[in-house]
Amino acid sequence: MINFRDFTADQKHNFNVEAERCADIARRSRNDVTFCGLSAVRLLGITEPKYKRKMDTAVQVCVHKPGQRTRLTGVHFIMWTLPFNTESIQFGEDVIEVVDPVTAAAQLLRYVEKEEAVVLFDALLCRNARNREQTLNDLHELLHVAQRFPGKLKGQWALQYTREGTDSAMESRLRLKLVTNGFQCPVVNHQIVHPQTREIWFADLAYPELRIAIEYQGFDFHSSRASLAHDSRKVTALQGTDWNVLPITYEEISSEMAWNRFVDTLTTLMRARNASENYFVA
Repeated sequence: MINFRDFTADQKHNFNVEAERCADIARRSRNDVTFCGLSAVRLLGITEPKYKRKMDTAVQVCVHKPGQRTRLTGVHFIMWTLPFNTESIQFGEDVIEVVDPVTAAAQLLRYVEKEEAVVLFDALLCRNARNREQTLNDLHELLHVAQRFPGKLKGQWALQYTREGTDSAMESRLRLKLVTNGFQCPVVNHQIVHPQTREIWFADLAYPELRIAIEYQGFDFHSSRASLAHDSRKVTALQGTDWNVLPITYEEISSEMAWNRFVDTLTTLMRARNASENYFVA
């Protein structure tokens, strides 16, 4: 059962647009159709990765063999011979069948770079995801089957760097960028209890032994007064517990000069906290 309360505004928009297109295809098809790939990702509310090439705008439908493909306009058929589960989504008076989230993500591997495959898998295992443990097991099982499929090796690489409990795609990209720049992989959403107030805070990324927290300042979350106030309280509280908090924005991650400055700051702070060389080995 999909919980639309967990959808962002963009995800709700993508869902409505894709559901309308899929319902139209289902009405026009003489056969039962199961939607997959990008269509399924949008219908299931999974955060989309960035694509290495322009995506086909057609609705994606899953078939087991070439003979099941038809000349239905507006459809891109994806051959998928591996077993999968399906989910029914109610959209008005229409019922739309989609593949399971793990299958949908695996079908997108052919379209993304390996770093974005990590973002995709993180999205399946985010804090509000259903059945995270089951999903992680399903990913392991799918990526280690004997049968080959497009993007399988890329998915195996990405699974090594995938982490449960993330909050956003940019936090996933930031974590991976730290690793590729030679830092030890930080802990995701590390829980910190204030010793006096007993308030519970979650650091986006953290090196707990060094008491260093990295906070991604995303526009979506920090676009209201309430979120800004929450962020301010969080930083103040963490600083008061002898944690060093390093905020970082999208612009700083994207700018080479700003990123190098951030790396220098983090490195200096780690050395001041007597970090071992292990913290600087990916």
